Amino acid sequence: MEGVSVEATAPPANVYEGSGQLSVAVPIPGAHAAHTEVIVTPDRLRVTAENKYPQDEQHYHRRDWTVGTWRLDLELPRRVDPQRAKATLHYGVLVVMAPVSEQGSGESRPTVS
Repeated sequence: MEGVSVEATAPPANVYEGSGQLSVAVPIPGAHAAHTEVIVTPDRLRVTAENKYPQDEQHYHRRDWTVGTWRLDLELPRRVDPQRAKATLHYGVLVVMAPVSEQGSGESRPTVS
């Protein structure tokens, strides 16, 4: 597809709060939990995910997402407790949840399940 450039290295994110939890939902099509890293600090979320879906030999008529590495570095709107953060990846959507907490400290790397 000439004239169309898709350089989607920073995925969109929905950030929402409920029941004392701050949640971030990130669509990362084709990524697997084993190739996804999440880092949570009290005021920041960093996500790196690799999509390894083979697309090199395809003739595309439309291409809205691509293979490669996705990176998200997001300032959180509220402080959280990184030590109690959880991350799940289902149907191409990564959801990271952490309790809102002014006392949160340090950094965690929750296992993506």
